[in-house]
Amino acid sequence: FDALCEWTTQTESDCWPENHRDEDAQGQPQDGALLLSQSGFRMSCSVKLLGLQPAWRWNNVGTKHEAALSCAWAVEDSFVFVKSSTGNVHLVISSEGSLNVYHIIHQCM
Repeated sequence: FDALCEWTTQTESDCWPENHRDEDAQGQPQDGALLLSQSGFRMSCSVKLLGLQPAWRWNNVGTKHEAALSCAWAVEDSFVFVKSSTGNVHLVISSEGSLNVYHIIHQCM
């Protein structure tokens, strides 16, 4: 989860630092969805997901969590990680027509 925590660490500019070890990432936006195939191949990185229908209501969370829930519902047999601005990480699993949500990390630092 170190990579997930690094990718989702908020900065003042919401961009990768200019001195980041990956030169291609320097100064680029540090948000969006990371879509992987079942084999782990990167399909899309830092993409904006639009037009997903809400699956269910998830009280006391923001739009990132609602988008994660909708994404998991839209893609059968999927799993979605989502991190809040407070550092909490949840896992949403879509399987056999149902959604399950797990609180997996309390503070991702």
